[in-house]
Amino acid sequence: MRRRALALLLSGLLMMQLPPVSYAEDIWDEDIIWEEEVVLEVEEVPLASDAEKTGGASEVFTPSYGSPYTDEASNFWTLPMDITDEDAVWEMLTSPITVLDNGKKNAEKTQVVLRAAPDENAEGVGVVTCISQGVHVLETLENGWTLIECYSSSFKASSVSKWNMLVQGYVPTSMLKQTIPDQTYGIVIDKLTQRLYLFKEGALYATLLVSTGLVNSKQPWNETRSGEFLMLLPAVGGFQDGNMICSYAIRYNSGDLLHEVPHSTTSGYSVYEPKLGEKASHGCIRVQRRKTPNGVNMKYIWDNRKSNMKLVIWEDWQGRQIPYPEDSTTLYYNPKGGKAYHTSETCYSASGKTFTAFTYGELEESPYSKLNRCTWCTPPLRKGEIDAINATYAAGGDHDPILTRAREKLEN
Repeated sequence: MRRRALALLLSGLLMMQLPPVSYAEDIWDEDIIWEEEVVLEVEEVPLASDAEKTGGASEVFTPSYGSPYTDEASNFWTLPMDITDEDAVWEMLTSPITVLDNGKKNAEKTQVVLRAAPDENAEGVGVVTCISQGVHVLETLENGWTLIECYSSSFKASSVSKWNMLVQGYVPTSMLKQTIPDQTYGIVIDKLTQRLYLFKEGALYATLLVSTGLVNSKQPWNETRSGEFLMLLPAVGGFQDGNMICSYAIRYNSGDLLHEVPHSTTSGYSVYEPKLGEKASHGCIRVQRRKTPNGVNMKYIWDNRKSNMKLVIWEDWQGRQIPYPEDSTTLYYNPKGGKAYHTSETCYSASGKTFTAFTYGELEESPYSKLNRCTWCTPPLRKGEIDAINATYAAGGDHDPILTRAREKLEN
């Protein structure tokens, strides 16, 4: 994915689920207060190549990968995107988050423009959503402005169309506010694996299938915006868009919601549920409804929602790769006619049955080679599936050429 440096760098409830209402799935343009329109004419500054940035060593991908700024502090922006380092991920999920508060009513539906220079009349280089979207503080100036970094939360009607671009710009220092997130739960969404990782009290508690935004040539704003967020209460609940019904929706970034995979009045879940595990939404995050072995699904998240629970979304940077599980990883199946492989001895997909163990290294051998991956307990992908994803994200490629062309068209 192409990223461009900017010329600015030179400038210095428990509440019951609400009944369905008529909302669009992912972005409610009429509800959002936008800043003035800005026409961008940003000078392009070439970044160092991948080899130059790493000195030929293996790359370490962080949320601020490609940023011209460095930060030695340990935080969301500097933490390698490695879900296996549970201690580090949990520390990040429970650490303070810096947001912007413009003091307006319904501030969570408003956005602030990042400026190319510490001046309210300077050009806009991105937008950030108030109250819920975390920002990376880079430098605080004595003139009342602070240089920050974030993924631009540009929606369809945003004043700056920098769709999910990692940008740096200036905002008034007086708007900065630090918040302590909930210390019981935290959520990581990885756009590379299309998984939700729920952490509870210091450890990974459950893994769920999700669908993040799928871009098309007419809707580049469908890309789910990456970054660090707080889930807001009171939550939204159920909503309906045409024939599509979404339950248990929780707002985390203006019009972006975390909600259960949609269903329809005519076809139930058969249209949307099979797409879990791949990009499919208009920008929201669709979460599986089927329970994991410990009973976790989107309804569980809804029932246990907390004020200011942190949700982070990891960017699927080109060059990131999914590692193979260890061959010794234990999997399970039902030798008496079972058609799926599982992560646990029991699964809600086969009530009352106890499975037999085998290993991931045996998955391509008979009789396991014909087993399908269970869509309830989220076992690991086969090596061939991992290879296909990694080929798409191989270094030097472009996993999302549609969004790249849309950005180039905007900049030209």
